[in-house]
Amino acid sequence: MDEVVQAVEAAKKEWDQTFAQTREHVKEIEGCGKSGRGTEEANSLPRLNGAAQDGMAVLRSLQFKLDLLAQQLPTEQEALSAQAMLKSWKEQYQRYIYLFVSSRSFCEYKKFGDALI
Repeated sequence: MDEVVQAVEAAKKEWDQTFAQTREHVKEIEGCGKSGRGTEEANSLPRLNGAAQDGMAVLRSLQFKLDLLAQQLPTEQEALSAQAMLKSWKEQYQRYIYLFVSSRSFCEYKKFGDALI
């Protein structure tokens, strides 16, 4: 198997793993304030935010990597397939960046709003 094809496969595997982990972090942030463990959740929020931001940064760098690799693939069909995958990744990233920002803002509002009551 060609080295570039192997690199694309490795990037895809890393994307899948990182996306799943980041999705879990975003879900935890979305759940902030729903379980009744206010102080505990408030204390874990910075860690969750950091982990989600790190995951989003890795996903963004994988998009860049795939974009470069797609141009080097040996066949046009493989290049087109990689470009389609890249488009899908960008769409997933945009959806989750929106959810992350929305969830994070809500949690921070909830955290500070509860403190004011």
